[in-house]
Amino acid sequence: MKSQSTIVRNVPQQDLSNELKFFVKGATKKEKCNPLDLTKSALTLLKSLPASRVAVLEYFRFIFDNAALNYIKAIETEIKTGSFLTVPETDEVIVSEIHTLLSVLISGNSVAWAPMISTWSLELLGEISSKYSGRAHFSANLNETLQLWMACRATRTLVDINTKCLSSLIYSDTEASISALLDTSIKHSPHFDWVVAHVGSCFPNTVITRVLSCGLKDFCQNKSYEQGCDSPKLKSVVGILGHLAGSHVEDIREAILAIFNWSLRETFEDTDLHRLQKKATVPYILQLFYLSSTLLSAVCMSIKDTLTIEVIGRLYHYVEDWCRYFGTPEALEELLMTLILRCEQSGAQIIKLLLNCIHLTKIRGNDQMKLNIVEKSKDILFNVLQEMEKSVRHANPVGIVISISKDLKELENMFLSSEKLVFETAGHLVILLGHMNSSAMVTSAQFLLQNATNADQLVLFLKCLTSDLIDKTTPPYSEKGGHFSVVLEQILSRNIQKFFGSNEENLDLSQMWTNLLTLLQWEKSGRVPCLNSKIITRALEANLTNLTSLFSSEVLHMHVIADILDTMEIPKPTESYSPPIQVILNLTQSTVNYFFACCHDDGTSKKLKGFQKVCQILKRLCTYSKVAKVLALRELLESALFRSDNVLFGANNIEHDYEMDKGLLKQNKKINKTIPLTKHSSVFNGGIIGTGKRKSVCFDELPSHVVANNIYQLINAIKACCALLEENKYTDMSWDSMTLLSLLLVQFVSPDVMYNGLPWPEEDFSKVTMERDLFIRRMFTNTPLLWELLSFVAVYRPAICYCSVLIRALTATLMHQWKSMGEQSKSGLSENYKNLMDTTIRVIDVMALGQLLPPPLSSIRDVLPYLKCHEIVAVLRECVWCYMRDHIPSPALFGCDSNLVYWRDPIIARPPEMYTNTLRIIMQRNIKSLGHMYAQMFINIPTHDT
Repeated sequence: MKSQSTIVRNVPQQDLSNELKFFVKGATKKEKCNPLDLTKSALTLLKSLPASRVAVLEYFRFIFDNAALNYIKAIETEIKTGSFLTVPETDEVIVSEIHTLLSVLISGNSVAWAPMISTWSLELLGEISSKYSGRAHFSANLNETLQLWMACRATRTLVDINTKCLSSLIYSDTEASISALLDTSIKHSPHFDWVVAHVGSCFPNTVITRVLSCGLKDFCQNKSYEQGCDSPKLKSVVGILGHLAGSHVEDIREAILAIFNWSLRETFEDTDLHRLQKKATVPYILQLFYLSSTLLSAVCMSIKDTLTIEVIGRLYHYVEDWCRYFGTPEALEELLMTLILRCEQSGAQIIKLLLNCIHLTKIRGNDQMKLNIVEKSKDILFNVLQEMEKSVRHANPVGIVISISKDLKELENMFLSSEKLVFETAGHLVILLGHMNSSAMVTSAQFLLQNATNADQLVLFLKCLTSDLIDKTTPPYSEKGGHFSVVLEQILSRNIQKFFGSNEENLDLSQMWTNLLTLLQWEKSGRVPCLNSKIITRALEANLTNLTSLFSSEVLHMHVIADILDTMEIPKPTESYSPPIQVILNLTQSTVNYFFACCHDDGTSKKLKGFQKVCQILKRLCTYSKVAKVLALRELLESALFRSDNVLFGANNIEHDYEMDKGLLKQNKKINKTIPLTKHSSVFNGGIIGTGKRKSVCFDELPSHVVANNIYQLINAIKACCALLEENKYTDMSWDSMTLLSLLLVQFVSPDVMYNGLPWPEEDFSKVTMERDLFIRRMFTNTPLLWELLSFVAVYRPAICYCSVLIRALTATLMHQWKSMGEQSKSGLSENYKNLMDTTIRVIDVMALGQLLPPPLSSIRDVLPYLKCHEIVAVLRECVWCYMRDHIPSPALFGCDSNLVYWRDPIIARPPEMYTNTLRIIMQRNIKSLGHMYAQMFINIPTHDT
């Protein structure tokens, strides 16, 4: 590469003198010259005569300024007339010539030419930008300004020349170029900003790093706080970085964090200047943040990984040095407060950092240092929260409030902290967010209700809901019973969707149910003032449909849900609240399901308490609604008698090992396609072709004491359904309820509706109903619970009258069986004989218990074991059947005493001799064994006189 002196020597002196004279005359306008020729002469002088450079560049300044003016006029003409004025072609050619030569000079000897041309081009761009800023389309919008100036050939050429200069100096004297850029930006801001933006976008890393470095050096040289704050170069740094933040925010963040981390590293090679710069770095960065929210937000995103407890401990030692840049410690603290409040990113992380400083445990340093950090962190946190609340109350939330609203997950993590200050701070923040946006508070309240594990967290939950900052009159919360009602609605709705196979996550609501019960108990106790408005009860009432639907679905949480519903005492006769019919039906069905779940439960205390809750809930439901009573009794009976739960009550369930959903006919047709079937053919399911006779599978029987307890609890549940409410107290069963129970038994057990009346027909008529009677008898045999239910009904006479058809069917089958029973079977006391005798005695016991048979017929059960089979048949026919035939078991036979108890006077109701003669004669024949009973039944008869 040739040096500049060589270029000068090679140019003939005479020609150079002529060029100079020509340029001077043309530039001073003493002679009229061709602009293009004049420009070529100027280029020759610039290249060959160093002394003329200032003059030539000044001439070029005029050319570029004139070209820019023509461009502006063309735009303004287009605005006024709508037609674009063509820019003179001469301008384009001249600018192109200058561009070409300057590019060659920069490429040929960047060290000599680049600094000078860079400074010239920057100053010229600044002047042009400022001079024409108020004309044409130029506005405050940086992007629009950039696009308009880059469309101008003159300014685009200047920017390109300056870019080439920076590219050539990037590894040699970049700092000088960046410093010149900053100085020009200061002088012509904000009109020069578009140049800075373009240059920065070409060399983002270099420009950002160098801009920060230049700004730091200038900041260190300021002698006072006021100088540092008002430094024009500092503001220029902010302007440049602010423009670049739109596309290079990551580069800016990395550059600021790099200079921050550099300031924390102390080495032996550090000079005094470096040490001073490192001490000034944090104040410098804080001032940048103060002047630009964009820079503040950019770096706040990395605060979690940058500012740790250990870093805070190291920064503590610099605080006194920082005060030099802020005047007083109070000014520094006020600046920190201002920056924290303005943070629109990672606000929750900043709050957590302050909390961590308050609870710091491990940090290098003495106790006094730790104490100072803790106390100052408390002050800052308190002031920040106070300012946040003030801004929210005045409907002008500061940046950190907006930031926290975007990061609710961090608040939820704070809720679960074991430190009281941490979760109380989270609650305070949620309240502030709830003032602006109730849905944010509802979301956080849901999390807290589902995860709170102690009383303090539940108290915080109540504070969030009842704070005066929360507007309780805004829809939809006011329409749905309050914010807590919406919280509960959303949780329960998601859980219901889970059971219907949606894609909702599998929620674990164990803690939520426990917390809900605790809150309800607090409200019922009356010792929590903020619950006097009954917000818990009102929320539960508003969500009873979902709650009662989940009662039977939430198998793992049935006990606690039952506690909640029992504690609510729904429906309560003394209160005005009337549950919807859907709630009544849901709760009734769910309570019945809960009863059978308790029967399956292996526990003891929970199981027993569960049975008690079932009875309490059923009492309230069935006395409130007749529909609930019918549904509860029907579901209890049907499940206990016919569904899979019947094994809990001793039912003899037998299932077969073939698939029930496959029809036998279809399976057999697969084997033989020619099975002839008439229109009225019947198919008896004896087995499957190819598989053989169907096999019976008998289930293991439950222990007798378990069955007995289950039956006892079922009877209690039925009693609860039949309870009577008088003067806000539950009394014994109502007669109407027992009648309903009797009719349901008949409906379930009797296979048809014909001949189900109360009268007993002639004995021969039993031939017509024999098939039905055998079915009823089989039901009683396979389902022992029926005997207990029949006995229970018999106690509450005269409801037993409505079960007349069942007793009649049993008696008819017994007579037929005794007829076919041989006398020899008694001698060996065969199994059939014992079963038949037990069944006969049970039927007579039920009739005696219900006073359907008056004395002495009610004592037959003690006589039967001593009689022969034909004698038993005679007694059943001549005494029992005939009496029942002639004395219809009607409720009219029973009278009601002063205690509202229905009964028949055994003395008045004593049967005529025609119904007892057969029994008398048979007992006389067996007087040896029945003498003591004979006297009691026929001789020592009580009368009213005695």
